[in-house]
Amino acid sequence: MKMLMHSALLVLISLVVAVNTAQAGEDALYAAEAPDGAAFIRVVNADASGSLAQAAIGGKLITEVEPLAASPYIYLPAGTYQLEVAGHSTPVRMGKNEFYTAVVLDSGETKVLKDVTFDNPRKALLSFYNLTSEGGVSLRTADGKVAVIESVDSLNVDNREINAVKIMLGAFQSGEPLAKTPQISLQRGKVFSVFAIDVGGSPRLVVAENRVDTSV
Repeated sequence: MKMLMHSALLVLISLVVAVNTAQAGEDALYAAEAPDGAAFIRVVNADASGSLAQAAIGGKLITEVEPLAASPYIYLPAGTYQLEVAGHSTPVRMGKNEFYTAVVLDSGETKVLKDVTFDNPRKALLSFYNLTSEGGVSLRTADGKVAVIESVDSLNVDNREINAVKIMLGAFQSGEPLAKTPQISLQRGKVFSVFAIDVGGSPRLVVAENRVDTSV
């Protein structure tokens, strides 16, 4: 009997430790490590011809953003700044607890888009950025049968919460396929960005999981 009670106690302790460990992992995943009321910005290099040496804003640097890639977000106090990148200066006004994506185009121009905030541990958030020169680009399942995000204008972004799923996506315009992603795994509580970018006259889809770098 004592042996049975001892075994049951060990099982109970193991379950408690497992629950606490899972909870700690979940807290780490959703906890805001940045100061309360901070604003967040990242850089997307939509120029396929070369990496960006650095972008500077508010005394912080975002370095070495490879072609067709997105940097992690960095945080700053809310306010108005000058974003210096690729020899261009762009004013950026950032609000508390808001997220922004600065897109560096192949022309060298920078376009700042406001992102949505997201705090739903039961869903994934999918953001679709149409960084091509063409409007009316939609994101659908790769076979074109199911609409995910419809008709996004040029240099705009739209969003949709979605269940966790493994999926291949495609960009379409007027029903015609433009580009496809490999299979991606959308996970609950996380944000994934899909960028449609012109590369040599043809769109390409680039996928990135959104992250915040609090070390910068």
